[in-house]
Order: sequence, then C-alpha cells, then structure tokens
Amino acid sequence: MSTNHFILKLKTKQRRLLNMKKALLVLLVLLITVQCRQNNTKTTKTTPKRNAQPVVQTASLSYDNFGINTDKYHIRNYRIKKNQSLYVLLKKLGLSPKKILATSRKAKKIINLQSFRPGQKYRAYFSKKNKKLKKLIWEPNGLIFVTFSWNNGKLQISRAAHVENEKLKRISGTIHASLYNAISDQQARAQLVKIFSNILAWQVDFTTLRKGDTFKILYEKNYVGGQYYDLGKILALKLNHKGKTYYAYHFHKGKLNGYFDKHGNSVQKSMLKTPFKYDERISSRFNPHRFNPVLHRYMPHNGVDFAAPYGTPVLSVGNGRVLEAHYGGPAGNIVKIRHNSTFTTVYMHLCRFAHGIHRGVHVKQGQVIGYVGHTGRVTGTNLHYGVYKNGKPVNPMTVNLPSAKSIPKKYMSSFKEVRARLNQTLSVKNQNNIDSLRASLAP
Repeated sequence: MSTNHFILKLKTKQRRLLNMKKALLVLLVLLITVQCRQNNTKTTKTTPKRNAQPVVQTASLSYDNFGINTDKYHIRNYRIKKNQSLYVLLKKLGLSPKKILATSRKAKKIINLQSFRPGQKYRAYFSKKNKKLKKLIWEPNGLIFVTFSWNNGKLQISRAAHVENEKLKRISGTIHASLYNAISDQQARAQLVKIFSNILAWQVDFTTLRKGDTFKILYEKNYVGGQYYDLGKILALKLNHKGKTYYAYHFHKGKLNGYFDKHGNSVQKSMLKTPFKYDERISSRFNPHRFNPVLHRYMPHNGVDFAAPYGTPVLSVGNGRVLEAHYGGPAGNIVKIRHNSTFTTVYMHLCRFAHGIHRGVHVKQGQVIGYVGHTGRVTGTNLHYGVYKNGKPVNPMTVNLPSAKSIPKKYMSSFKEVRARLNQTLSVKNQNNIDSLRASLAP
C-alpha cells in the first residue's frame, strides 16, 4: 500500500469519527434540554414563586342612597300617616318614652317638629344582633333628608341633601284646547303653565288664547337619583298669539334679575293683568253701554266681571296704598288701591276682606286683599275688577300697563350675547345638541 493511499484512508476515518462525536454531542444537548424542561414543569406545579403575591378577596359592601351600609341592618320603609308625629313614629319603632323625649328635645333644635306630613317617607334601620332601632332617615321632601343615629347610647341628628342634577329641556306645541293640554311634559306641566302665564301675565290675557297659537319653552328640570324632583327656571319662551310674537329671556347681571323682551324691556309690568293667581272666566266685559241685568237699563260697566268661585282669593295687581276697604252699598264689600299717580284699581262684591286690609295700609303685588263673594247689587257670585287711569275708567284687558325697569346700557352687550345663545338653543330640536349648549348658558 502506498504512502499516499494510507494517508487518505486515515483522514477518512478521522472525519467519520469527528462526525460521530458531533452527532453524540447534539444528542446529549437535546437530552439535557428535555430533562430541564421536565424539571421546570414539576417545579412550577409544586413550588410557588418566591415573588408571587397572595390573592386577596375583598368583601362586597352595599350602600344605599343615604350612604349607609345596608349589610349591617334589617331595613324597613314606611310613609307617614295622618296625625303621626315624631313621637308616634319612634314609639311605633320600639323606643322607650324616656328615649323618645330625649330625641324630641334634641330634634326640635335642628328641625321643625310640626313639619311631619302624611305621605312623607321614612326608613328605619334595625340591628341584626338585637333588632333594636339604630338609625332613622326622614325625608321631608325628595331632596332633603334628616338622619337620626343612636350609637352607644348617644344620639346624633344631621341634615343633608341628595345630589341634584340639572337638565335643560325644550318643548314646543300648538294650542288646540288649552295651554295645559298643549304642553307635552307631563311631569312639569302644571308648573310650566303657572310660570309661563306669570311671566307673560303683564302682556297677554291668557283667557284669550285660541286654537292655532304656538309656543316654545326652554327650561331647566332638576333630578335627584335619576328621578325628576322639581322644575327649575324657564330660561326663554316664545308665544305666537293673535298674529303677534312675544319673547321673554331670563337675564341675571349684578342686582338685575328678571325676564326681558328682545329689546331688553322688562316683560314684568308693575301691575298684573288680572287679580287672580290662576285664570278665571270673564262673565262680563268692559262696556260703556251695557244693559244692567238688575236695574234693567243701559248704563256703563266700568270694569270686568270674573265668575270665580265663592271664596277665591283676590290679589292686588300691584304695589300701592289702600284708599278704601268697607261696605259700599251696591258695590258690596269694596277695596280701592292707588298704585301711583296714574293708576287706581277697585275690587267689588267681596265676601270679606283679607286680614289686615284697611284704609291706609300698603300692599304688595300679588298680596291677597279679599275673597270673591256676592255682596251688594249682583245676580250671583263674581268679582267686579276696575282700572282707572288718571281718574278715568279704562278697559283692564286692553290698557297699556307700565313696565318695570329695563336693562341699562352697561348691561346691553351682555344681554345681547345671552339672547343670541338662548335663541339658538330655543330653536334646537335634538336633545343632544341642547346638552352641548348648556355650558354656554351658565351665568
């Protein structure tokens, strides 16, 4: 065998041996890796990690709308019944006479003990251990609540209020039968009618609203716990009546606070249009040549007769001084009020005068001065209401009454900005868009 051939054969064996070593090394590495993985798996299952945090399970606590943990008590809900006082309630809930007396003495310093009314809600919290009364919640109304707490023989009484949320609403409608029926918001309907008519009472005779008249109202509604609580302010309104459009915008700046028309003039006159809180039916209008049903002859009827129910409160239509308050023969019980150097009003056929009404006394607008009756020369129960301008009788339903203060020049630019924003919001139909404009209407 030649030397070269031997060397070649030797190199071939060396390569094979090297390849075998490499293969064994790779196989050994694979075996070690698999074994490590198996060991790690066993370790994970049996041995917790050193840095692992223990799992803490927190107890779920339940709190009611008054912030009291309900898990600690047996709770009962009630409503106050007729002739139930704080004493009666506490006795019913198991308190001793001695404890009731101590509670009443302390409570009278914080609340009016005469303000408990039928229908008001109250909630009692009894201990789960001994079933004794521990807390009492009394709700005079939907916003305010009073808490009585007995802890270790000591009584604590506190007043608080639920969180109140305000939402802006806009409604519009067409009158077919009455303003009341035309308002779609059933929750606030009665209040809206009352405030709406009060705002424009100095400009519009609401007894003459007719089919086809239209309106828009932008107003606030207050909610407590997601439930409607009360009506807020009317921010703006628009009324189309007998071909004329009336506007009213709420504006507050400094000491100025009221409703104004689009020119900045106050819509709140210094005299009411009618002497009643609510609209009353007119039975006889102002007529210089009316046929008198009692005397059976034509003679002037220098006023308006309202067929209001017997005993209906009669209001002074403006601030002024009482000139007369007495029985006036055919006029029956009569009150005459001078409001200023121009205007005087008279109220006849009253069944009686309100307390404190006599000659010389000063009265305020909206103050009750008497009650509807049928004294004097009348055919039935009614109020004769008359207005005199510079001593001469004028039609109370058509007379141009004096206005209250208008917006001064220094506030006109601010008023115009508010008016523009209110007009924009008054015209919006989508509630989401109204909500987005709410912040811009803040005073």
